[in-house]
Amino acid sequence: MRISYSSVLPIFPILASSLVYAVNACKSNEDCSLNGVCDTHHKTCTCDPGWTAADCGKLDLKPATRGTGYNKTASGTSSWCNVIKHDPKDKSLWHLFVSEFQDGCGLDFWSPFSRIIRAESRHGPEGPYEFAAQVAPSFAHNPSVVWSPADKLYLIYGIGCHQNLPATCTPPEFTCGPGNFINGESGISLWSSPDLYTWTSHGQIFKGDNGGNWDADLTNPSPLPLYSSNDHTDTILLAYRGCPYNCSGSEQINLAEAPHFLGPYHKLEKNPIFPNPNEDPFIWRDKRGHYHMLSHSLEPLGGFGSGPNVGRHAYSKDIDGPWHFNNNTLAFSTLVDFTDGSSTNYYRRERPNLYFSEDGKMVPLFLGTGVQEVNSSMSYSLIQPVGSSGSGYKE
Repeated sequence: MRISYSSVLPIFPILASSLVYAVNACKSNEDCSLNGVCDTHHKTCTCDPGWTAADCGKLDLKPATRGTGYNKTASGTSSWCNVIKHDPKDKSLWHLFVSEFQDGCGLDFWSPFSRIIRAESRHGPEGPYEFAAQVAPSFAHNPSVVWSPADKLYLIYGIGCHQNLPATCTPPEFTCGPGNFINGESGISLWSSPDLYTWTSHGQIFKGDNGGNWDADLTNPSPLPLYSSNDHTDTILLAYRGCPYNCSGSEQINLAEAPHFLGPYHKLEKNPIFPNPNEDPFIWRDKRGHYHMLSHSLEPLGGFGSGPNVGRHAYSKDIDGPWHFNNNTLAFSTLVDFTDGSSTNYYRRERPNLYFSEDGKMVPLFLGTGVQEVNSSMSYSLIQPVGSSGSGYKE
């Protein structure tokens, strides 16, 4: 966020079918955003379930249901981000990990009023969710939750350090480490759990710096364990957002890697993996072994309330790139349709996170984002179905 104060078995069927689109002289699967297969004879893309558009670069979003997700604004509580996890033992239970702001403070006061919480739903992945427990006290933000098969642990990557909160919603200057002395956003922290309920803090495991690097200030972690059935590695790949010291310049994306979740982490590239200004990367590996990211675009007509162009998709066949940033097709926008026939064009929509099918096919079923409505200081966590798989889910 910019410095600103303004495996278990699947339990529901995969109903989506592949979609075929003509694309201007598709020559390879890269022309289909690696979200589909190119028929080089007919020059058409067959999109994987959950993706649509001529180049398969757009999420096939379906109407959301009002009252789902995690929305406590009616009682004066704002939230941001959301990560869905299915309980490994209780198949009727889903967990949502959220940044929740204390003391009635709105989105502008995410720092230092954010804490990480766990909420629960027995209504399915879409929710609604109810508060269950605090995972990490203020200041804690940006939770990104993954299961590490190598370690048999759930891992939360986020940012933060303990802060005594002010009596009112004010943004005091403080630091959690090198890279930023204004709001504590720089540096990645880690928590681990065997069961999603009991969490152990490991402190900050990837630090920023006070030098002149473009990514001296680093935040927005998105981890990806590289363990697979063919490679029992402990290696963790980590996407993150970097910007200059105190975030005084452009925000862009890079990758880091560590031989174990505790580190040490080293940056894979000296420069950003693509030149486009972005934050909030969410990284995953598809069924073919290719790499993808969703991000919050900071382009004109995007960014922080500037327009609808907020969701972009990037992809690469290999970790080392080259990474292709799709600036032709918008992955998602600020506009959300709802099942009651209404729609909302949000002022801000950020922190994308996908919930995938549990059958190894990596079909996106739900998109989670943080949203803020026009003329509101409050924010909440929205979950929207993707494709007929997500929208067709039944208990």
